[in-house]
Amino acid sequence: MDVLFALTVSFRVISDSAVARILLAFLLGSAIGWERERHGREAGLRTHMLLCVGCALIMLISLYMPLAIPAGAGEVQARADVGRIASQALSGLGFLGAGAIIVLGAHIRGLTTAASIWVTAAIGLAVGAGYLGPALLTWAVAMFGLMAMGRLERVLPYRDRYIHLVMTFSGKQRRREKIHALLEGHGLTPLHSTADHRQGRMLYRLVLRHRHEVDFEEVTLTLTDRLDSEGLCSIEWSEGPSERIISSGGNSS
Repeated sequence: MDVLFALTVSFRVISDSAVARILLAFLLGSAIGWERERHGREAGLRTHMLLCVGCALIMLISLYMPLAIPAGAGEVQARADVGRIASQALSGLGFLGAGAIIVLGAHIRGLTTAASIWVTAAIGLAVGAGYLGPALLTWAVAMFGLMAMGRLERVLPYRDRYIHLVMTFSGKQRRREKIHALLEGHGLTPLHSTADHRQGRMLYRLVLRHRHEVDFEEVTLTLTDRLDSEGLCSIEWSEGPSERIISSGGNSS
């Protein structure tokens, strides 16, 4: 009972004190930013801390504005909207979210950080409004999602992953069935393929899907061994149009 009473008193003190709200926003925003900082994200500790504190202050200003209008202001006081400034703060978060998102070839990084920026702003607004219970619950859920769900994503047994393969052959022979059979033997499922003939050579491009870890060095050796006699010149694996992982030269003649 004593602990519950102390927590109740603490909540009331924070709810009634603008300084305490700002400090709580500082702690909650810093905690989320620390998790992002650990993963080397540009929007890390300081960004999330400043965002949460700033949103808390914006919400405090929104609550203060109607009180600052003289009682006899009449229509002006009636039109005071405590949510207008806060809503504009959320609308202005677009530049931060866009700055956190990075496009690398066919891959996009930073979506989680952009989402964490948005939820940090919401937590700051809630703390500034004195809505502490939901603010703390949202913070706890966000921290759990960032720290625990990322590990769960990495161990999902049936998560689809995609890889690009470009094979160069001398001549214009089609070896589609044999190539697909070799790839499927290593757990790689061809989803799309195109053949492009240039200056007496054929570029065979494939988009592949796999659900388990694949030893691409071993696949490269298999393809080189089985297709070298059929004019294989080179093999290139990539996760996107410009991010090369492995390249292997075959028969260059």
